[in-house]
Amino acid sequence: MNHSELEKLYNLYAKELFFYALSFTKNKSDAEELVSDAFYQLTMQDIFPSHIKFWLFHVVKNKFIDNERKKKRWSFLNIDNLTLTDNKQTDLHLLTKESYYSLYQSINQLKPPYKEITLLFYFLEWSTKEISQYLHISVNQVRVNLHRSRKQLKEILKDDY
Repeated sequence: MNHSELEKLYNLYAKELFFYALSFTKNKSDAEELVSDAFYQLTMQDIFPSHIKFWLFHVVKNKFIDNERKKKRWSFLNIDNLTLTDNKQTDLHLLTKESYYSLYQSINQLKPPYKEITLLFYFLEWSTKEISQYLHISVNQVRVNLHRSRKQLKEILKDDY
């Protein structure tokens, strides 16, 4: 892969990957590191992946999971209690509007399959077909999960207001 191809791919996918990584890490520098690692892994491939976008997103997710496993092995700090409200570690300039931030916090309260699908659909504006390809589930299952996540969000937001 030459430099111009990599730069083109970076310009296409870096912002989406960063937002996706930030949804996991809740930390700007960790999210940037995950994105950087994904593109580094891309440069190390002998054969170009067929679905580069999905491949990059899988790399980010898998790298995050690996990092969390390492932290759990070596750390006594309970990371389950960390939330997005920690302003010291989180760069919230992406979420400038208060209502947008509130919605994002509510989405973070969803269970993992619903949270991921909701983020991909609403924040990254992926189609249900793209989500189904990425998660290796049917389009109908994506729609069902979106419906269920909306119901859960409605309950969460109803409690807030």
